[in-house]
Amino acid sequence: MRVLVGTSGYSYKEWKGNFYPEETKPQDMLRLYAERLQTVEINNTFYRMPSEKMLLDWPRLATRFRELVA
Repeated sequence: MRVLVGTSGYSYKEWKGNFYPEETKPQDMLRLYAERLQTVEINNTFYRMPSEKMLLDWPRLATRFRELVA
């Protein structure tokens, strides 16, 4: 059985100092998240549609993820 562990979202300032180093910049959060967990729910579309640039950046920032679903 294959089990993937992740969370709903990754960009939470409240995680700084616990999950992320205190000095983590927002643009580094996905990369750091992907170093520790295998999957994440990108709930961006609940708030707004992601830009084309953001969609193209996700695979580059989270190279550990084999599949990206938005």
